[in-house]
Amino acid sequence: MARLLNNKIILLFIFIIGFVGVKAQQDEEIFRPKDYKSREQFEKFRKRRMIISAWQINELKEGALVVKLKTNTNQINAFNKHGEPDKAIEKTIETYIINKNIMLAYLDNYKFSKIYFIYSNSNDSLLKGLRSGIFLDTNLKVDPTIVMNEKFYLVAEKDFNYNSSIGFVKEDSARFVSEKGNPSGGEFDIVVKNKYGHQLKRPFPYLGLFGKKIISYVGAIPMYYKYEANTITYTIDKKQMYDRDQTPNKNFKKPLPGYKTMMLHKGEVYETISYGVERFDENLNEFYKESPKPDLKKIDPAILPFLY
Repeated sequence: MARLLNNKIILLFIFIIGFVGVKAQQDEEIFRPKDYKSREQFEKFRKRRMIISAWQINELKEGALVVKLKTNTNQINAFNKHGEPDKAIEKTIETYIINKNIMLAYLDNYKFSKIYFIYSNSNDSLLKGLRSGIFLDTNLKVDPTIVMNEKFYLVAEKDFNYNSSIGFVKEDSARFVSEKGNPSGGEFDIVVKNKYGHQLKRPFPYLGLFGKKIISYVGAIPMYYKYEANTITYTIDKKQMYDRDQTPNKNFKKPLPGYKTMMLHKGEVYETISYGVERFDENLNEFYKESPKPDLKKIDPAILPFLY
């Protein structure tokens, strides 16, 4: 019996060591190009990413973050095409409410740089140099008076994090290279990318999760809205989850006359998103403080084509 127990302990120990080794290898793969041949090449890549990340965070401080919001146009059009207009309207309203929660959470909690909002289908126009006529106001409408004067920008959107296979790409070919690799860790609420859609690399804090709100409330959260004449009226209650969590047995506000209720997962409501954006903003500020702007006259000239 004792021998059997010892064998089980040894097998468990071997499994743990193996898992740690695999995890360490996976973590290292995130930081390196897939084709490096030696430790010397890996160290060269590490130095490169440290310089590029420091340059990016300093440029972002003086530049802008562009937050991409989803339209779900394909899904909405599919409902209409298949004779399900009610579902199309429901998806339109849901998309609007979630985008409104995201926008106001960023406006309230993101302070690191200038910030703009676009719909995902305007990304190509932005890349081609358009700097007006694509940015959204707080009603999620395109406002032609909003102009982005900042030359440097990064993009933030909800997406999967990839174990990228492309490494760093020079700007002269970046437009023709797409992010490849296997998703790692599921979908992230914040993935920061360069203007060509390539996710950034550590140590830049390019990933973020809205995370679990300190509030312990579990379950769907009611959102109240009015939909009349193709117009959505929705006002955010910024303490809704807190109030529900602190006084769960009280009779909460009911929708006003003419308003309807839509249930959302707590990860899609204002308070949870605000919590994640606030942490993201703090991470950017911390990295900025520890990352002096590189002197371009002193760095390896081979790195310059990656600074864009």
